Amino acid sequence: MTAASLVIPVHGRASLTQRCLDTLLPRLPAACEAIVVDDASSDSTPALLSAYGTAVRVLSLPTNVGYARACNAGAALALHDTLVFLNNDTEALPGWLEALAAYAREHPAAEVVGAKLLYPTGSVQHAGVVIGQDGYPHNLYAGFPAQHPAVNRSRRLQAVTGACMLVVRSAFERVGGFDPAYVNSLEDVDLCMRIAEGGGEVHYCHEAVLTHLESASRGHEERFEASVARYRERWRDRVPRDDLLIYAEDGLLELEYHASYPLRVSISPLLAALDTGRESEVEAMLGTYSGQVSDLLAEVVRLTAAAGARSPAAGEERSGSPACASAADAGAPQAAREAERHIAAARHRGFLAEANRLEAQVAALQRRMQDAGAEPALDARAEPPPGARGAAFSASPRLGYRHLVERVRAAVADTVPAGAAVLVVSRGDRELVKLAAREGRHFPQDADGRYLGHHPRDSEEAIERLEDLRERGAAYLVLPSTAYWWLEHYSGFAEHLGRRYPVSDHDVCTIYRLGERRAAGARRARR
Repeated sequence: MTAASLVIPVHGRASLTQRCLDTLLPRLPAACEAIVVDDASSDSTPALLSAYGTAVRVLSLPTNVGYARACNAGAALALHDTLVFLNNDTEALPGWLEALAAYAREHPAAEVVGAKLLYPTGSVQHAGVVIGQDGYPHNLYAGFPAQHPAVNRSRRLQAVTGACMLVVRSAFERVGGFDPAYVNSLEDVDLCMRIAEGGGEVHYCHEAVLTHLESASRGHEERFEASVARYRERWRDRVPRDDLLIYAEDGLLELEYHASYPLRVSISPLLAALDTGRESEVEAMLGTYSGQVSDLLAEVVRLTAAAGARSPAAGEERSGSPACASAADAGAPQAAREAERHIAAARHRGFLAEANRLEAQVAALQRRMQDAGAEPALDARAEPPPGARGAAFSASPRLGYRHLVERVRAAVADTVPAGAAVLVVSRGDRELVKLAAREGRHFPQDADGRYLGHHPRDSEEAIERLEDLRERGAAYLVLPSTAYWWLEHYSGFAEHLGRRYPVSDHDVCTIYRLGERRAAGARRARR
């Protein structure tokens, strides 16, 4: 293992730092050191860091100087020639550092190497950085499934995120480190650009994987705008706009050239939605239908395999009721034929309606298969082992999200009056804010009402954004079950909701009534 110095800048958020260090230190190779730069924290961070003893080297700054200066100060103390800058809102997964260091050794021209970062949900947050056609940097394939081939492709890029970034010390010192004129945003992209301008390469290593709670420690909005202005002045008109080239390289964007225009364009529905004046109709048709039918076909194959695995071998006696045998032996193959027939029919009818009908049919078959089982269920995420006859069938969870969206809509329809403005913790999913006869809005959102693009940095920001929207007419807040982690991570936000607003619980979501106030003395236990 290459000796490396890990530099972790922190400012407050002691709980985040503790979680980061507790996942990092037990597996940190002996040849490496962890330097935590305490950027004038006013909470319990100093006491927390002291408790780690000699496991970490602590540099305490008397005043808050920001991300760039804190990182530069930590790098100046480093003992090794390989620097690894790491955010305190990351969780190290096994082997991440070894993979990062091995990649750097195998690619000596790479003076910067970035890692694959995942959201807590498991989807991609960062697979490198590309420069969009707008001239600004964008995280590559954010929101993609973690196992998508395009994500699992190490490559040379123009930039990677500083949330986890290996930098060769000589290159870092050659350009003078991070530019402190940037304040808590875009310092990392600027560093990559300056190192590349001097001849160094920037690479993305997909085998180094960490979990990242994006933007948990981002600075104030005005500082972000100042950093964007500096990037715009220095780089926007100079850097190649490479995102489309990379999409084409990964087979997600294809062009067919004919003797005359128009060209024929093929775009993966994971990558983009069409905007042709009928955006909602076309996007819903291509995106939702392709995803649903893909999952349906995969589940039909699994149902068929599970039924075959329980079929008795030659000479064996059948056991169980005739109804169970019918479900196991005939139901799945019949479902496969039904799916094929109805998918063909979907070309001539409404794609979405047909996909929803098929999903309901497969769900019913899943229930019949489960009722037919007699043994403890297999792990739904694993394929049944060969010869696993007699094991009960466990339904795949992959079809659950779209069903959850429909159930959230139904819960809102039962609870919220028509015409009300409803905030939904959505991470940008347009389907979640399509609430019949009600005004669905993203939470959190930007000034134009679009999804903000990142989580609030802390409970204080979440409360501030909620109360601002409530004053502007939002009457309800919907927290889908997929977002219940908010109540743990943003504990102050959860206490604010529980103390102030009445709540309606449903099996798939929790709905807070922002237009009312909770009765004095009433309390609600947090999940």
